[in-house]
Amino acid sequence: MSTYLLTCECGLDMPVQVAQAGDQLTCSCGAPITVPNLRDVKQLPLADDPLDKPKDQWNAIGGSIFAIAIVFIAVGLTVAVYNYSVGNKIITTDTTDEANEYGNIVIDQMPPFESIEIFAVIAGRGLGEQQTVDFLVEQKKQEAFFNRAKGGLIICVIGLLLVCVTVVLNRKD
Repeated sequence: MSTYLLTCECGLDMPVQVAQAGDQLTCSCGAPITVPNLRDVKQLPLADDPLDKPKDQWNAIGGSIFAIAIVFIAVGLTVAVYNYSVGNKIITTDTTDEANEYGNIVIDQMPPFESIEIFAVIAGRGLGEQQTVDFLVEQKKQEAFFNRAKGGLIICVIGLLLVCVTVVLNRKD
């Protein structure tokens, strides 16, 4: 329903509607005002009715960017959570000291001739190819998972920034 402006003698505009035609109103200055008849009310200037204002509408580009941003957020969070949870399950405990201690116990329990024979075999063919300690390999795997989790969080932040940009750009004041 349209709202019209009825001006008081004091200069203040009062909003009135067609249904109020013929009613007696009181202005905030205290003066009585009679609302004109139906035909005359429709001749009054229209008031800006907040219900008549168009609502914020998203254009196709803004909506598309918003949708892409939501996908970025979802994918980023999924990647981050998955990689963090897998990386967190990897055991990276340094067991070098325990392995050396176990080796020393085994060597200490060997008979002297057997330990001399094993030493001769090792001295003859050498120690062979050096291997990376298992816990260091596991630490590198864990670091790779955590780096992918950080990448997922970066994708999520980009998505959040895109959401903020589209909301701000589509806002009509």
